[in-house]
Amino acid sequence: MIPEAPVASMPQLVPEIAPALALKLISETARLLFENGQTTHRVVEDVRLLGSALGYRVDVYPTWDRITVRLDNPDGDKCPESLAAPMRAEVEVTPSGVNMSKVLQTTALIDAVSLGQLAPAKAIEQLKQIEGAPSASTIRFILMAGLGAAALAVIFGVTDGLTLSLVFLSASAGAVFRKIIAHYSKSFLLQPIGAAFLAGAFGAAVQSLGIDVNLQFVEACPCMILVPGAHIINASLDLARNRLNLGIARLVYASLIVLMICLGLFLGLCVGGQTLAQAMGTQSVPIVTDVIAAGVAVAAFGAFFSMPWRILIIPVLIGMSAHAMRWSAIEMGYSAPIGVAVACFFAGLVATPLAHRLKIPFAALAFASVVSMMPGVFLFRMSSALVEIYMNAEKSAPSILPAATAEGITAMVICLAIAFGVIVPKLAIDRYFYENK
Repeated sequence: MIPEAPVASMPQLVPEIAPALALKLISETARLLFENGQTTHRVVEDVRLLGSALGYRVDVYPTWDRITVRLDNPDGDKCPESLAAPMRAEVEVTPSGVNMSKVLQTTALIDAVSLGQLAPAKAIEQLKQIEGAPSASTIRFILMAGLGAAALAVIFGVTDGLTLSLVFLSASAGAVFRKIIAHYSKSFLLQPIGAAFLAGAFGAAVQSLGIDVNLQFVEACPCMILVPGAHIINASLDLARNRLNLGIARLVYASLIVLMICLGLFLGLCVGGQTLAQAMGTQSVPIVTDVIAAGVAVAAFGAFFSMPWRILIIPVLIGMSAHAMRWSAIEMGYSAPIGVAVACFFAGLVATPLAHRLKIPFAALAFASVVSMMPGVFLFRMSSALVEIYMNAEKSAPSILPAATAEGITAMVICLAIAFGVIVPKLAIDRYFYENK
């Protein structure tokens, strides 16, 4: 791996630009990167790179609901138009989205401006076009939602065609519902709770009809594709880099979405007069089937993150390789968390330099690569057991609470294995190959 060129070595190729125009360009660039899933550290570095190319020193202060940009004279140099005092701009933005296409276009714009190939005034116009660009096509979004949920069911050992067809249908309908909600509301809570409610109601209807399928996965797998894993990874990176306020805010945001998913699922089941069905017996699928299913799940989240087709093959290959490692580790007798940790360490090791070279959000690339290992089904089983304890009180079976505890601990351990497995190589590679060079 060859280190990227440091910001300080960037040649001054941009014509003189007024501070007000520079501040507008820099702050709008920071906002677009921040709100579309770029890691906080890369947002700061990319914005400083742009500021250096424009002839200014830039400081960036991101928080959950805004990002502040401070423009100053460069050390030991003179600005095109010297500043008597630093200039500051505050832009309201929340890092609640993930759109890899917009991040790619924005970083390409930074390169074009830095090399003098794009005038700053035209760059501002292009930023507006990038912001207004559509996400992944609706057809791709709906189709991949269904395929991704079905692929997750296969990974959990579901092989019968009827169950997989119902999972596909439920998840696809949920994707349509999410698009409808997004058209009328910007609330980040309505989409997950609405799609999960539909999955619960659909599962309850199938359960009432007595169709002989593995009902738990019909109910749970369409909800598993709603888990905000990219935000969890970004939060973990912020915490690891001592950005505690932002990291905690991201974790709260992700936790609220998970809570809405659980709430929506059980509301849908309750409306249909049902509870989460007991899991039927599943069988271990061959490694080839398992790896292919993992690749399909990765491709699904690539669609959710508006990943360009030309780049999608990268996380698919990483995800398939990582899942093969997990499968092999479990077959060798290691526990599931150990297998997940090994696979995620590999994913982080490969995804980190690729994210730097391709200039795409690491969290989106890494999470898409390891999405097949997320313990969503364990969270839903734990939530179902807790709801049953609340509803039945002393009439509930004595074994329910230990079962709920076991499911919760399993989910927590797997989440920690994913976080540490992905983040440790990321921080190490950044430290020794990309920072302070």
